[in-house]
Amino acid sequence: MSSEDIILRLIKFVSETGRLPEPDEPGLENLLNAANKHFGSLENALKIAGLLTSNAKNTHRVRRQPSVVHAQTSKTATWSAYPKDYFLNLLNLTRTSHYGSPAPDGTPTWWERRANAEYQCSTCNQTIEKGERYLARRKLRPGMRGIYGYRGTYSTDYYHIVCLLRKAKAEIEKNITAANSEINGIKGQIADFTKEISLKRVQIGECQSLIQQVKEDYAQRDFWGKVRKWFGSRYTMWSKNREISRLEGEIAHMQNEEIPERETRISQLRRRINDLERKLNEIDPRIQEIVSCQQA
Repeated sequence: MSSEDIILRLIKFVSETGRLPEPDEPGLENLLNAANKHFGSLENALKIAGLLTSNAKNTHRVRRQPSVVHAQTSKTATWSAYPKDYFLNLLNLTRTSHYGSPAPDGTPTWWERRANAEYQCSTCNQTIEKGERYLARRKLRPGMRGIYGYRGTYSTDYYHIVCLLRKAKAEIEKNITAANSEINGIKGQIADFTKEISLKRVQIGECQSLIQQVKEDYAQRDFWGKVRKWFGSRYTMWSKNREISRLEGEIAHMQNEEIPERETRISQLRRRINDLERKLNEIDPRIQEIVSCQQA
């Protein structure tokens, strides 16, 4: 159990029960042991969490108003629960230029920090408060290459993390909708191929029936009748067998290439949808936690 987990669990206990935990609190043995191991004592852990002061009078006040303390400390605790560059990795943003070789001209550089001053968010135009974690991007607006290197103008944009998370969520939902739409379109194509295969099989059956009729008619003729019908019957059977071969080739092409290619594409799209949904399930809780922290 990390120190951040211990602090968050102590804050959660105080917010739910309205009191500080006792040294022998039932059900919290693991948490209390971890607090003693990481901070030396439960009292030190409560002080670091902002739930206890060295003054007994203040301690009594904290016991009576845990919700106020929780409102003051939850925002800091929520941000501290995320490791360094957590949101950069979650949003797949470039942290720095490439090591060993310069980044291509115009490649933006991202960073994640805690604000030491107030900034304006480039998405919502609201203020990024001091102490709040934010994301920033510096991008080179191309100019012209000169003797001293590539010239241009750098611009820096600042963003609320929740704004970029919402933007990423909207983009993911858009991609999921597009993938589902493509799947439905491909399923329609497969249905058309299946219908076309059935029609071609009916045509093959008609050709086979006509060949059988020609054979039977030829067999029933006398010698001179067979002589007169020989060329016509042979030509009819040859042309119909050729048509059957063409139809069978088209059916095999649709069954072995056209339909499998589309089924493979559907499988790829479904895997992509699963990946996007996993990403969405990771982003949604972060948005809710940050919004709840801001409201508190």
